[in-house]
Amino acid sequence: RAFESLTWPESLRDVQLPFEAGQVRSLRLRARFTRPRSSSGGDAGREVFCVLFLEDLRSVQARNRQEKLAAMGRVSAGIAHEIRNPLAAIAQANALLREETTSPEQDMLTAMVADNVERLKRIVDDVMEVAPGPGANPRPIDLGAEVGRIVSDWARTSHLPLGTGSRLRVQLPHDPLAVLFDAEHLRRVLVNLLDNARRYASDRPGAISLVAEDRGGGQARLSVASDGDPIPPDIEPFLFEPFFSTRSRGTGLGLYICRELCERYGGSIDYWQHPAGALHSNEFVVIMRVVSGAALPPKQDRLLP
Repeated sequence: RAFESLTWPESLRDVQLPFEAGQVRSLRLRARFTRPRSSSGGDAGREVFCVLFLEDLRSVQARNRQEKLAAMGRVSAGIAHEIRNPLAAIAQANALLREETTSPEQDMLTAMVADNVERLKRIVDDVMEVAPGPGANPRPIDLGAEVGRIVSDWARTSHLPLGTGSRLRVQLPHDPLAVLFDAEHLRRVLVNLLDNARRYASDRPGAISLVAEDRGGGQARLSVASDGDPIPPDIEPFLFEPFFSTRSRGTGLGLYICRELCERYGGSIDYWQHPAGALHSNEFVVIMRVVSGAALPPKQDRLLP
C-alpha cells in the first residue's frame, strides 16, 4: 500500500494480520520514505526506499498499562497496609463471638465472617507482595534443581503422580543452569502456572508440559503448556491485569503477581496460543537472566521423587 501511493500518513496505523484458526495479531505500523534520487536524465533512475517500523500492539498496550498499574500499585499498597489493623480487630472480635455462640445460625454467621476475613488477608498479602519497596538482591540459583524440587512438592500436594502415564511431563536441563531469581518467588510463579494448567487441562497423559532450558543469548526459558481450551480473544489482553478473574472465588492477582515478580529480576512472562491441532493449545513462557560463571552447589538430581 505504501509503495503504491508512495505516501504514508504521519500518524501510526494499526494493521491486523489474520492467521489460521481465526487468530488475529495486531501490529502498529509506521512507514517512512527516503528522499528520491534522480539521475541526470530525469526520473528514469529514480530510487525510492521505504523504512517500516513494526511493533506488536500488545507491547504498546502493556507499556501503557504498566504506567497506570505502577501508580495504582503504590496506592493499593498503602490501602492494604491500612486494612491490616482493622482486619485483625475483626478477626479477634469474631473469634470471641464464636466462643459464645448458642445456636447453629450464629455458628454459621461467625464461620462466614472468619472465611471472608481469611480471604481478605490473602488479598492484602498478595498486594503487599508486589508493593514497591527496596530493590531485590537475588542470588543465582540452579534452575533445573529448583524447578525439580518445586514440581516434586507440587505434584505430591496435588496428588498428581509423576512418571510414565502422568498428566504432567517434565523436561529439565541435565547440567546446572544459573539464573537470577529468588527461589521462593520462582516457586510462587511456577505453582501458580501449574495450578492454572491443572485446572483446565484434560486427564490424558502429557496434558501438561513443563520445560526448562537454556535459550542462549544469556537467557533461560521456562514454559508451562496445557491442552485446555484456548483463552478467548476478549480475555487474553487482560490476563495479567490485577483483580481480573474468570472465577467467582478468584482474586485476579495470580498472573499479575507472576508478571511483577518476573520483571523484578529482569525477566518476563508472556502467553502464547498455539493453532488448532497442536498438542498443547496454551503456553505460558517465563524468560530469566542467565548468570555466567556463577558458583552453584554440586550437581543435584533434576527431579526429586
